[in-house]
Amino acid sequence: MICAQIWTGGLQNVQRMHRIVWAETGNYVATPSASTAVAEVLREFDEPIAHASGTYHARVVGRLAEDGMWEGWLEFVPIEPGGKSIAVSPVESRQPQREYLEYWAQGLSVVYAEGALDRALHPIAVRTRVAGVPLSDRPTPRPVTTTPVHVVGPEPVLDPFEVGRRNLDILRQELHALDRPRLLNIIAAFDLNPASKDVMALSDEQLVTFIVVAVETQMVHRAR
Repeated sequence: MICAQIWTGGLQNVQRMHRIVWAETGNYVATPSASTAVAEVLREFDEPIAHASGTYHARVVGRLAEDGMWEGWLEFVPIEPGGKSIAVSPVESRQPQREYLEYWAQGLSVVYAEGALDRALHPIAVRTRVAGVPLSDRPTPRPVTTTPVHVVGPEPVLDPFEVGRRNLDILRQELHALDRPRLLNIIAAFDLNPASKDVMALSDEQLVTFIVVAVETQMVHRAR
């Protein structure tokens, strides 16, 4: 493969380097070199561009970007003396070929140039949100409010905890003296069945044992 470099003239006598690659097929392929691409003036406005900050001479400039697209922008040179800097707009157009960019440049109006001058003097600030780092790794558990169960019915005839703290055997003896409704009433009134087991299927003797075991278990947990 043979490579050579030549200079080609551009609009407004601005030169740009092109690399000519001679492929093995014998065809010449012109490949622009991004490292040597130079911006060139595509058009100069005859009319001065007026702005609140002064009057400017406008020019449309283009170049071959690194990604192979042609991009164009406008630059404004102050006409009045006063030390104002040259204003340069952001990219106003991107085209796949140089001819398309030239066509775009030739079609720009003075009104468009005035808008581009204002954009150059007052660039739009783009605010980007920075992704925050969470300070927690899980949500707060939802609060659970426990409403005490109010027993509808007669007051229990004894407090199983008060008797059980003295002696569990005495508690068992006093429970044996009670009928089934009162045993069920004690279980409901003192919340001795938090797991909601089916105590209705138990016999009276099993109800007594159920109450004694529940009272003993809760007294152990309260003592911890």
